[in-house]
Amino acid sequence: MRAVWLIGVIVGISSLTVGCRTPMAMTRPVPEPAALPVSDRQIPAPDVSAITDLPSLGSANPLPAVGYYRLTAEECRQLACDNSALGNLIDAGSAPTTSRSHGACAAIDRVRIIAGQYIAQEARNRTAGSALALYYKLLELELKSDVLNSSIVELDQLMKLRDKLIEKGFKQSADGFELKKQRIELEADRTRLRSGIAKLNAELKSLLAIDTGTQGFILPADQVKVVPDPLDPEAAVQLGLMLRADLNLLRCLASTVDNRTLQTVRKVLVGLAPPLAAVIQSTEQLVPALLPFVSAMAKAEVAAVRAQITGLLQDREREAAKEIRTAAEEWTTARELVAIGRQRFELHKSNVDELEKKYKAGQAVELELRKGKLELLKAESDLVGEIAKWKIADVKARETMGLLCGPDGCGK
Repeated sequence: MRAVWLIGVIVGISSLTVGCRTPMAMTRPVPEPAALPVSDRQIPAPDVSAITDLPSLGSANPLPAVGYYRLTAEECRQLACDNSALGNLIDAGSAPTTSRSHGACAAIDRVRIIAGQYIAQEARNRTAGSALALYYKLLELELKSDVLNSSIVELDQLMKLRDKLIEKGFKQSADGFELKKQRIELEADRTRLRSGIAKLNAELKSLLAIDTGTQGFILPADQVKVVPDPLDPEAAVQLGLMLRADLNLLRCLASTVDNRTLQTVRKVLVGLAPPLAAVIQSTEQLVPALLPFVSAMAKAEVAAVRAQITGLLQDREREAAKEIRTAAEEWTTARELVAIGRQRFELHKSNVDELEKKYKAGQAVELELRKGKLELLKAESDLVGEIAKWKIADVKARETMGLLCGPDGCGK
């Protein structure tokens, strides 16, 4: 729904300058291709200390690449906001003008500019949401690649141990077929990870306007911290209703519509809610075209359009509140699954710790220990996945609240 009005209203805004002014050059400079600092491949381990601890993740056998380029989540968000293709297009179409900035034309120009600013803000907010979702998905795959490499090393050690035990006469030490099958599956997983990482890099570079000649991989540099405090859905709704650009645009239109801006506001409304076009076109015929400023019918039309805006605003506020509550519920569910994943990880870790004690004491538990370590690594990979899902849910919640890209002076 929100994507529809973003596209539809651009045409209306771009057509509002006819007869009043000559557009000047766009005020926002065209961004240069972004360049990231070169970095070693060191990824901070996620921090879930508010729930439980997560062990350090190694960096054995990194994926082959020309190089890695460090990128934080905040840098990702800012680059996405600055390089939003739709946001920049809207800003260019609603740039301030240089002539006839007085009277009716000045009022029309103000509506056009403010509407463009709010719509561009919404476009940038959505672009930032998409970029951050890719960022945390990339972080997930990079962390999982470390766990997978450790799993392959551990499985190879288990297969060697099995061969030694068979040489010593232990025929039922382990199922060789199952181990070989598992080894093949791990290699397949590594191939899928490499492909996924390459794809996510290409998509993220495109959104962030990073130089296409950059051959290295983006390396997410943030340490993910799972917060202990819950997200209050009602507080999130109140904040979102206050900040969302699509709602503030409607509030702005309701406060600025008058005899001078009536036709301009109508065009913006048609972009926001196309079904209103039929109603607006039929009522336009009732107002004398040559007497827009003195006709009592024109004044009635202003009141009618303001009522339409108020009704549309109330409808959009209900939709926004529903979106925010849904996002908050998904945030809460995702964080609970992180806690469950942590418990599962701790269970396997305790088992490995006990087996290591027995092994150091001289007990013949090396086979069980190797298997336990593989299960622990699987639980760690699952936990990484749950953490990434929670971060993506967090991004979605902030996007629906309009928090990812600020107004940048909109409406001022």
